[in-house]
Amino acid sequence: MADVFLSYKREDRERIEPVVSAVEEAGFSVWWDDRITPHGEWDDTIARELEAAKAVVVIWTEASVASKWVRTEAHFANEQGKLVPVQLDQCRLPISFMLNQTADISSWNGDRDHSQWRKLLAWIEELSRAVPKLDQSSESDVSLKQWRHTFGTTEHGEIVFDGATITRRTAGGTFFRDSEEGPLMCVLPAGSYAMGSPDSDPDKRDSELPRHVVEFRSPFAIGVYPVTFEEWDTLVAGGPVGYSPADGGWGRGTRPAINVSWEDTQPFLGALAELTGEKYRLPSEAEWEYACRAGSAGPFAFDQGIDPASANFAASQPESTTAVGLFPSNKFGLFDMHGNVREWVEDLWHNDYAGAPADGLPWTSGHGAMHVVRGGSWLDSAWFLRSAARGRGGSHDRTNFIGFRVARDVY
Repeated sequence: MADVFLSYKREDRERIEPVVSAVEEAGFSVWWDDRITPHGEWDDTIARELEAAKAVVVIWTEASVASKWVRTEAHFANEQGKLVPVQLDQCRLPISFMLNQTADISSWNGDRDHSQWRKLLAWIEELSRAVPKLDQSSESDVSLKQWRHTFGTTEHGEIVFDGATITRRTAGGTFFRDSEEGPLMCVLPAGSYAMGSPDSDPDKRDSELPRHVVEFRSPFAIGVYPVTFEEWDTLVAGGPVGYSPADGGWGRGTRPAINVSWEDTQPFLGALAELTGEKYRLPSEAEWEYACRAGSAGPFAFDQGIDPASANFAASQPESTTAVGLFPSNKFGLFDMHGNVREWVEDLWHNDYAGAPADGLPWTSGHGAMHVVRGGSWLDSAWFLRSAARGRGGSHDRTNFIGFRVARDVY
């Protein structure tokens, strides 16, 4: 039994041989139809090997997309939850596979450091090794897998993995970057929670009602910190982002970027996608609160509540933003979810949660010029720092108390 069953069109064989060699070099066994003997029963052998393989790599090319054999094998693998689709050509995929995330190695020239190549190997390993999480217990173990690059560790010692190796099977709480200059991200697990305030909360507002259950069927990733001036200025220096926000004399570096409107975040997200090859976005409001709560159900993510030792808000000193990460993280390992700056999210403003989505997607119908802000800031009272507290701002508003953090899907 091989780790990988390779589905392809025979006329592509010479192009695929380097792919097979590189997968085998990474330590995986590969079955492709060169192993069928002249006396073997073709259909029976294919069916047996397809069933036995732990991962089915389907190579999409101009030739294979029209192949009934390849499509049939891809459908079987998809139903079994072990499909690893790969594009070798920039071709139009069969319609039933257009929504599948695909490793695009059309520009791959054998470079083992290619981000899409590392993503392909990560998918294969997660399936063939049945590894439910990235093992952070031994950095030396990680270094043995040359395709699984890391970006060192956080200041607390957690390994920061290369985002190319992050998949839906990656454990919640895993830290990663998509490039050296990209933001530090954290994988949040699929799950559900009660969004909004309970009737028993004396500080509740009508906009936080009715409390309702939101379920995330897939993991997603969110920034460990609000976007900093350092991260913003890097993209300004590189050219993609033209606007340079003022810092109010408080300093730049690792302080959260302020004086950025909701509209200003969009070219930044586009430039970040161009830099990393990943589709960055603002979190939905439901994602933001899920991230903030980190499994908590009370007013704050911290059992003891909020005080000047746990967040930067109106009761703290100085009366300005502070560098990100100075206060304790929540149980997801995220910093500054309470205080420092309010944060833009994707959703348009609604006066309450009547009719709110239950799947965690952004609510994008509503007051067209008003977007939700979350988290509270350096000038807000404690009640506005609650996990459920909501605010709003015009799409073009630039202030010294609103920033943002980024999110992206995990495939």
